[in-house]
Amino acid sequence: MTETLLTFLSQHPPFEYLPQQELEKIVAVLKPADYPADTILCIQGQTSIENLYIIYQGALELYFQEDARKSLNGFLVEGDTFGGISMLVNEGFAIRTVRVHEKSSFYLLPRANFLDICDRYEEFSDFFTGAFGKRLVDKSYMAIVAKMASQRGENVLPLINQPVETICNRALLDCAESTPIREAARLMNEQRRSAILVRNDEGRYVGIVTDRDFREKVVAAGMDVQHPVHEIMAAPLITLPEDAPVFEAILLMVQRNIKHLAITDSSGMVIGLTSNKRLMTAQGQSPVAMIQEIRDTGDMKHIFSASKQLPLLVKELIQGGARADYLNRMITAIADAVLQRVIKFALDELGPPPARFVFMIMGSEGRKEQTLKTDQDNAIIYEDVHGKSAKSVRAYFLKFGEKVCGWLDQAGYTYCNGEVMAQNPKWCQPLSVWKGYFEKWIRTPEPMAVMHSTIFFDFSGAYGDLTLTEQLRAHLQELLSDRPGLFLYHLAGNSLKIKPPLGFFRNFVVESKGEHRNTFDIKKAMTPIVDFARIYTLEHNLMATNTLERLEQLQIHEVLKESEYQELRQAYLYLMQIRIVRQVTAITEANKPPDNYIDPEKLTNIEQKMLKEIFRLVGEYQQKLSVHFMGTY
Repeated sequence: MTETLLTFLSQHPPFEYLPQQELEKIVAVLKPADYPADTILCIQGQTSIENLYIIYQGALELYFQEDARKSLNGFLVEGDTFGGISMLVNEGFAIRTVRVHEKSSFYLLPRANFLDICDRYEEFSDFFTGAFGKRLVDKSYMAIVAKMASQRGENVLPLINQPVETICNRALLDCAESTPIREAARLMNEQRRSAILVRNDEGRYVGIVTDRDFREKVVAAGMDVQHPVHEIMAAPLITLPEDAPVFEAILLMVQRNIKHLAITDSSGMVIGLTSNKRLMTAQGQSPVAMIQEIRDTGDMKHIFSASKQLPLLVKELIQGGARADYLNRMITAIADAVLQRVIKFALDELGPPPARFVFMIMGSEGRKEQTLKTDQDNAIIYEDVHGKSAKSVRAYFLKFGEKVCGWLDQAGYTYCNGEVMAQNPKWCQPLSVWKGYFEKWIRTPEPMAVMHSTIFFDFSGAYGDLTLTEQLRAHLQELLSDRPGLFLYHLAGNSLKIKPPLGFFRNFVVESKGEHRNTFDIKKAMTPIVDFARIYTLEHNLMATNTLERLEQLQIHEVLKESEYQELRQAYLYLMQIRIVRQVTAITEANKPPDNYIDPEKLTNIEQKMLKEIFRLVGEYQQKLSVHFMGTY
C-alpha cells in the first residue's frame, strides 16, 4: 500500500513538487478516513481544520455562505485537497462548508506536518497561497480578511455578520389602527415595551408607535389621548429581511434615524422587532449610539469628543469581523452625522439661508468610502439669484461655508490641501456657474480640468435642496452623452500615471527616503481601481458614485464579465481592509495620526503574496483601460 500511496501522491500537485524522501515521510504519517454521503465535514467560519484532507476516492461539494445565505460553489474530486488555505491564512478555521457528495475515502496529513512542509518547500506552500490569490473571485474567501486583522474569540460567526433574526424579539406587541392612544400606552406600559406595532383591518402591520412618538406627538403637543393611535404612528413601517446581516440593521437605523426596526420573513410578513437597545446589549459600543449622541447634542464640544472615539469603535468593529465595505459605510455615516449637525449649528448662528442651496460632498465622502484619514472635499451650490440681492446672497454662503469648514476641521476632518472646500469662493457658486465648470472640464480636458473631474464627478448632496445636485447630475449626463471621447482619453491617461507598487521581479516598490522610507502608499495603490470604475461608468453614463456600486452596475450592463467584477470587487475590499487596519493601528497602538503607508516587511508572508497577486491583477486591468480608451498598452 505504501508504494501505491507514493505513486498516487507523486501524480498530483502539490505533492509532485516534493522530493521522493519527503513523500516517504508524508506517507508514514498519513491517516486513512472514510465518510458516507451527505456527511458535513466542516462549516464555514466555525469548524477548526486540523488536517489537510487528500481525496483518494469520491467527491465533495463546496458551499460558501455570505449574509446567512449558502450556495453551491464547486466540487473536489480524486487527487484534490482541502483545508490547506484554512490552516495557512484563516487561523485554521474552515473557509468553506464542505459536504461529502458520495461515499469517499481520504488520507489526512496532520496540521503540524503540513505547516512544517510549507515552511521548508516554498513551491508546495505557493500551491495553496497562489490558489488563494487566484480565487479572489470567490465571495467566501473575503471572510478571512477581517479575521486576519482580529483576535478570534468564540468559534462562531462574528455578531456583526450574523443574520439580524438572531437579535430580534419575536414576541410582538400590537394593536389596531383605531385603538385609542391611551390604550396603546397602557399596553406598552403593562408589557414593558418601548414600541407597539399597528395593524390595519386586514391584519397587516402598517406602522409603529414608540416612546418617542408619545413624547413628541402626544405630551409635547397636548394631543387628546382618546384619538386613534394611527394619528401618531410612524408609517410606512421600515423593515429588513431576517437573513440580512446585523450590520445592515445598524446602518438602516443610522440612515433613517430610528431606534426600532421590523424584521420580515421570506414572504414579507413581520416576524419580530429589533432595537438600538438590543444592538447595544449584543454588540457593546454601538455606532447607532454614537450617531444618536452627535445628532442630539446641543454643544459643539460634544461633537469633537464623539469624533475622537471613532477609531476605537472601528477597531471593535474590525475585531467583530466587519467587512471593509461595512466599515466605509459606517465611517461615512458618522461623518455625515457630524456634517449635518455642524450645518445646523451654522444655520442657527447665521439665520435662515437667503436662497435655496445644497451642501455638496465629493471625493471619498461623496463615494461613501471614507476612512479614518480623510480631508475635506466639499462645496456649495445655491440657486441663481439676480439683481441687487446677488451680492448679499453670495456673502452669506461664503460665511456659511467658512463656519462649516472650520468646525469640521476642529472635529478631525482636516482642511483640504488643495482648497477644495465650500469656504473657497471658487467652490461656492450658483448652479449656472457649476454647470459651466462641468462643461468646460469635459469640452477642454486640460490637466487641471481632468484632476478636478476626478474629485467633483464623485459628488452627492449632503444637506439642503437636493434638486440642485439632481439638476447638476442631469447636466453631467447630457454632456457625457455628446461623444466625450477626448475627455475620457485624457481621464484614462491621467489614471495610467499611477502604477501598482510592484516591480518587474515582483518585488514591492517602496519609498527610498524620507519619513515613509521602505513603505508604499496603499491609498495610491487602490486608486487605479477607483479610476477604472469611474471612467467606465462615465463612458456608459451610469451615475453611481460608490466604487463597488459602480463595478456592480458595470457588471449588470455587461461591461464587465461576472468574473472580472468579482476580481475587482474582492481586490478593492482586501486593499481597503488593509488600509483601515493600518490607520486604526497607528491611532490606537502607536499613538500617531492615521496614515496610508504600509511596510511590506511587517506583513505576513501570506499577506505579501496576496498583495502581489492583487497588484498584478490591477496592472492587467490598467492595460485593459489603456487599450480601450487610448488604443495603446
